[in-house]
Amino acid sequence: MSDQSCLVGPALDVGIVTNALEEQLRFYSCMLGLSKAGEVAIPGVGTIHRLAAGASVLRLMVPESPADLAQNSGFFTGTTGIRYIALRVSSLADIVERIEAAGFRTIVPNRELRPGVHVAIIADGDGNAVELMEENAP
Repeated sequence: MSDQSCLVGPALDVGIVTNALEEQLRFYSCMLGLSKAGEVAIPGVGTIHRLAAGASVLRLMVPESPADLAQNSGFFTGTTGIRYIALRVSSLADIVERIEAAGFRTIVPNRELRPGVHVAIIADGDGNAVELMEENAP
């Protein structure tokens, strides 16, 4: 294993391919507060809508031709591959309540994962699993 990282930035960008941009923007921008950081059109491919998540970027890729829908096996551990993203939040209970009231599905209700750490897993507008985690100061 190398002692040097080949990464040049302090963040990880994540891309989600979607046919339902408005529903995804409603979830990530309206519910979670990620702000629009621009968009990039790629001729012959689609448009990437960039949302700021701290130093990271969530990329919502809308292909020019609708993408095939992924087969979702239900619980996020039922299939290999990138199956969920995790975000640290404050006021987890309030956020989950607001997200549920907006009609998004809860996969795992708010629960204590370990002492001082609470998590909930919510399905975004396409059904992708989004883990929301809140750590209470010791």
